[in-house]
Amino acid sequence: MIRSFEPGEDWFWSYATEQFYSGPELAPPLHHPLDQPTPGPAGRVPADWQQRLH
Repeated sequence: MIRSFEPGEDWFWSYATEQFYSGPELAPPLHHPLDQPTPGPAGRVPADWQQRLH
């Protein structure tokens, strides 16, 4: 079971059932800082990060 860490999202996903679920209210922080880009901190992730995935 995972939960989104994106601002404004509160969904849960089960890998076992491949379905979305509602879940409990979690303790803060509920998302990454609004000024933090994804997939990681600006300048800290290589431009070719997708090609480096295995």
